[in-house]
Amino acid sequence: METNRKIRVMIVEDHPMYRVGLRMSLSYFGSDMEVVAEAEDVHRAVEFLQDHGKEIDLIMLDFFLPDGTGIDVASVAKSVSPETKILLISGDVFNPTIIRMAEGRVDGIIGKTVKPEELKMYIESMFKGGAHTMNVGGSESLSSRELEIVRLCADGKTAQEIAETLHISKRTVEAHKVRIFSKLNCKSTAELVNYAFRNGLIS
Repeated sequence: METNRKIRVMIVEDHPMYRVGLRMSLSYFGSDMEVVAEAEDVHRAVEFLQDHGKEIDLIMLDFFLPDGTGIDVASVAKSVSPETKILLISGDVFNPTIIRMAEGRVDGIIGKTVKPEELKMYIESMFKGGAHTMNVGGSESLSSRELEIVRLCADGKTAQEIAETLHISKRTVEAHKVRIFSKLNCKSTAELVNYAFRNGLIS
């Protein structure tokens, strides 16, 4: 991408108020980014991208759309313009199914509760070559197994109960938790669960 022009952004989101919020967040960054297209569903997004996909530098899209998912949009976008960056914005970034579907199709995933300044840093990282499979407000990527453990912790299960559920040893569970604490900057299971609830990752 040329460094002397704005990043051209497309927003794919079915909730009008959230689209407004994203536009405001991008304007908060200054003049580096410009929203040039919006779509509220897969059909409209794909129709636009088939004709103008090469003109878009960054697509910010929701996972759940009225007529499909953001992954349907991402697949078309990458086929038209492999260089276009795709950022999936989801209210459930701890969902292993979403992670699996997004893998290899998007350049990043971030939670809907992200702050404007965190979103700015994340997008800058993407354009500098950073690759992220999952991100929650600046946290490091978690594996599918770590995501499962976070959910089980939120269900109130002990390390032994998690081990039995996942058919692994208690020691392995504890090792996973140490890595999760480090990645999310948490010091205890209670703090981890509180973090997940506060960020809207667990209902």
